[in-house]
Parts: sequence; C-alpha cells; structure tokens
Amino acid sequence: MFRIKCEEVEAALRTTEQSLAKLHKLLDEKPIEYVAMALSGEMQAYCAIEDDMVKGMFGTIVQGYLKKGYNRATAEMMAREFFRYES
Repeated sequence: MFRIKCEEVEAALRTTEQSLAKLHKLLDEKPIEYVAMALSGEMQAYCAIEDDMVKGMFGTIVQGYLKKGYNRATAEMMAREFFRYES
C-alpha cells in the first residue's frame, strides 16, 4: 500500500483557489493520476496551466461585463463569483 500526504504536496506548490479546487477534484475523481503527477513532479505544471487558463478567461469575462456597462470593480467581482461557482 502506498500513502501520500496531499497537504504536504500541495503546500509546496504555487496555487490559486481555482487550481487547488481542480487538484482536489482530480484527487476525488482520479486519485491514481493525482499520485502519478505528484511523484513525477508534473503537479506544478498542471497548476500553472490551469491558472493561465483562468487568468485569460477572467480577463475575457471582465471585458464582457465592461461592455455591458458595469464599472471595473463590479465586473471583476462578478467574474470572481463566476469562478468561485465554476470550480
């Protein structure tokens, strides 16, 4: 039997709320893939790719709200809410 301390693995990573949520979802749904990434060192790359995608989408969503007439603060708040529920 093999055990991995997920909290220690994740503590060493640079993550955001979204990438951490994706990691937890991966752990729940595909634990073998989670362990394989942790052992191979690919987990940081996974988080970085996820974070880059979120940043790009965040900007696009903010721009959409700005075009609808919302001010920047409101548009950013609404985009953050979108990602909070999307994860």
